[in-house]
Amino acid sequence: MNTKEIKEEKIIPMTYDKMFKSVLTSREAREYLVDIIAGITGLPKDKVKKDMVFKNTEHQLTSISEKKKISDMVVEVSYGVINLEMNKYYYEGLLDRNHEYISKIRENIIKEEAAYEDMKKVIQINFDDYNIYKDKRAILKFEIMDETGLKEGVMIESYHVILPNVKEKYYNENSKDELIGKLVIMVMENSKELQKLIEENMELRPVGKKMVEISRDEELQGIYDGEEHLRKVRNSLVASALKEGWNKGIKEGKEEGIKQGIKEGIEKGMQQGLEQGLEQGIEKGIIKTAENLLNENIQLEIIMKVTGLTKKQVLDIKNKIDIY
Repeated sequence: MNTKEIKEEKIIPMTYDKMFKSVLTSREAREYLVDIIAGITGLPKDKVKKDMVFKNTEHQLTSISEKKKISDMVVEVSYGVINLEMNKYYYEGLLDRNHEYISKIRENIIKEEAAYEDMKKVIQINFDDYNIYKDKRAILKFEIMDETGLKEGVMIESYHVILPNVKEKYYNENSKDELIGKLVIMVMENSKELQKLIEENMELRPVGKKMVEISRDEELQGIYDGEEHLRKVRNSLVASALKEGWNKGIKEGKEEGIKQGIKEGIEKGMQQGLEQGLEQGIEKGIIKTAENLLNENIQLEIIMKVTGLTKKQVLDIKNKIDIY
């Protein structure tokens, strides 16, 4: 991949779910996937490379009424099963959802293994495009332990790769950490930045080439552009509406009034965002995005957050395309 080949091209980052899965499950990115799994977890790279196989991402249902659950990516190595999730947006219940994936994987392992002592470890790696922990580290590791740090011994580990911190360390702190240099490619949106990164680390060339290839897909580019435009419009209008709602609450002089004012402001901002989006000709893009997310069995709350649509609007689209 030379400079001319990717000059002035927009790159869809791996924080976008389809890019994340398409790149990391590709043959070209296998070595990269091995590197980041080993770097994040500390597992021996040679063992990960030798044993790694991709698993079915759809988790088994335990009851008729249970909703279908699909992980972004699941791989198995000799040390255990690793669930990888890209979390572009944070919402209430996200952590519970991700831990439910861990529970599902553990249930399947228990069914397959002959004894508890033979059970494989379950490892969850979350790539978060936000930082709710207010921590400056790029990678956080969670295990079950008591207040003194004594580990319970359950074979579960959860990692959070904080992508904003990865960017901060790479761009502003000039980190020379090899893992940081590999993780930062996930947030690349500019062809020149991508080229510069590859020149610094030629091992990333196959990954960068795959990102460029996928970014050229016109349908994917259109969906991404629509989502990004809607996000900017919505964020701007919601910020304005929040201010309006706050002021209204202040005038009422009560804490409950402030909360109600903010609630009304958010609702108004969402509605204005949708109306302006329709006026600017992106109605089709919004609906297409919602349809694609529904077809991927994405949770209703996430679709509402990504598209800015109300619950009723999303359910209307769901009924219209008759996917169930």
